[in-house]
Amino acid sequence: MKLQAKARLISAIAGLAVLSVGCGVSAGRSGDQGWDNADRKAWYRATQGSRLMPESWFMALEQAEADAPFSDPANLTSFGFIAPPANLNNGLPIGFAKDKQADRDLKVSGLKWYVGQKSGKATAEQWIGLNCAACHTAKISYQGQQTIIDGGPNLLDFQLFIEALDGAMKATQADQAKWDRFNAAVLDGKDTPENRALLKTEFQKLLAWQVKTDAMNETPVRYGFGRLDAVGHILNKILMFNGAAPSQGNASNAPVSYPFLWDIWRQEQVQWNGVAQNSRFQLPGDTFEYGALGRNAGEVLGVFGEVVITPKSGTLDTLKGYVSSVQSENLAGLERILKDLKAPAWPAYFPPIDAELVAEGRALFETSCASCHTTPQNQTAGEKTEVMVSFERTQQDNPEDLTDIWMACNAYLNDGPTGPMAGTKDLNGEIMDQVAPVANMLAVAVQGSILGDKSSLVHEGFRNFFGIRRVPDVFEAARADDRAECLNTKNEPLLAYKARPLDGIWATAPYLHNGSVSSLYELLLPAEQRAKSFWVGNREYDPVNVGYVSTKPEGDIKAFLLRARDGAGQIIEGNSNKGHEYGARNFKERQRRALLEYMKTL
Repeated sequence: MKLQAKARLISAIAGLAVLSVGCGVSAGRSGDQGWDNADRKAWYRATQGSRLMPESWFMALEQAEADAPFSDPANLTSFGFIAPPANLNNGLPIGFAKDKQADRDLKVSGLKWYVGQKSGKATAEQWIGLNCAACHTAKISYQGQQTIIDGGPNLLDFQLFIEALDGAMKATQADQAKWDRFNAAVLDGKDTPENRALLKTEFQKLLAWQVKTDAMNETPVRYGFGRLDAVGHILNKILMFNGAAPSQGNASNAPVSYPFLWDIWRQEQVQWNGVAQNSRFQLPGDTFEYGALGRNAGEVLGVFGEVVITPKSGTLDTLKGYVSSVQSENLAGLERILKDLKAPAWPAYFPPIDAELVAEGRALFETSCASCHTTPQNQTAGEKTEVMVSFERTQQDNPEDLTDIWMACNAYLNDGPTGPMAGTKDLNGEIMDQVAPVANMLAVAVQGSILGDKSSLVHEGFRNFFGIRRVPDVFEAARADDRAECLNTKNEPLLAYKARPLDGIWATAPYLHNGSVSSLYELLLPAEQRAKSFWVGNREYDPVNVGYVSTKPEGDIKAFLLRARDGAGQIIEGNSNKGHEYGARNFKERQRRALLEYMKTL
């Protein structure tokens, strides 16, 4: 089997750090979703170790076609980032985090652009990065009222944001007037010819890394608002840290919706294809959530985090881990906060829910949907709440009911050069050759990153043993051949998609794993009746069909036309809105409306 036991890999990532981090449930939260302002502040701002750009550079950078700051909130929110509530406003959208750490051993983000620049934990320059809240915080509007949904999928166009950021950097390098203003702002108080030369060299290094990243992820598929091929980006970053050339990357051509995060800690398998596992065991008075730590560390490495891969030989060498920017202590704190997050309730300012239809919908859901999407009365404490539905099973049930395969298929198939990892054991104990599955390399990189940060792990572990609760610190081949291999492979856990509980599902449009269906109502239609294209980017809510308004918004709001099929009616790979019918074509209109009304209550 090509990637033997891959589904076990991420769950074992922190296996050598057994006595490190525990995750417990805190009490006494307030607010509609179980969080207070301290929780939200940590969620919105805490660093995970993501290092996009030095803060002084980010604040000095101008937009490509104007002299206005790139960091202008109006510019950043145009990509889908969300402005924070007034009481938590630090001048940047939700999910922009400030990272400050010892960086002398970091290769990509250990930049030094003036004489005498320090590298210590307390003295190093501060960086700007993203944390999980950037993608996993939603906002909905209805008739002039707005609600932020913590842990919900954001309508963020990450692809567009990166293109604009890189364009701004290229324009700054090419335009002497922009460059002079950038120099003056960054080197304020230390603007010397020597420092200007240093700044130019380091700026070019960071821009070259960004350009290489773009080349690794190159794809003709446009993601649009609310989607990202996160797994593809993460796997390519591991190849980059191993020294791979852009031509050795794997196209990031399988965008998926940002999953909602409430109650994710109750699930055993996370990511749409279940590649990462929430693995835990009980400690005195607490639980050790090592799977979540590994999952989150992998996410950091994919979104501007860094790991320095060095050759390893023997167990003792492996125990040293890798130098990385991953902030394990904060990851543990964020995971604890997440355990308190509740699904959002249908807002009071929305149209009222029809109780009669709810009763009909509940009965229909139990007979037609609950075998995969477990409701609370069907859940057992300590047992997983999700159901993995394999491609094999879906094809057996109904070959036409197969949704877009590429997110799961790419994770299964992608290989690449191991570079300095060659000769290292993967987490199955097998020696990696010159080329290996990238998911295996990811597991080794994440394990090494966690072990390299073991002092923080031990510190956090003692905090948990003594019952201290804290929030994280806040710093101000041919496509057809691939398809055949994926669809013909049997008994492979990675070739599946997850059916999860639907608590708060009303707040998580667009639907299907790849965001190819605009509303829950359309999802209950036969696939051929679903819209072949719709506009994404409008936050105005449609409470009747349960999703965002899918027509092109008026004014200067950016929007994206998501097309499931091309002009000839052929499915666009990555965007297919087929699948997940499961008898929906047999529903009558009242039954569809009853199911919608019931799902509003979850």
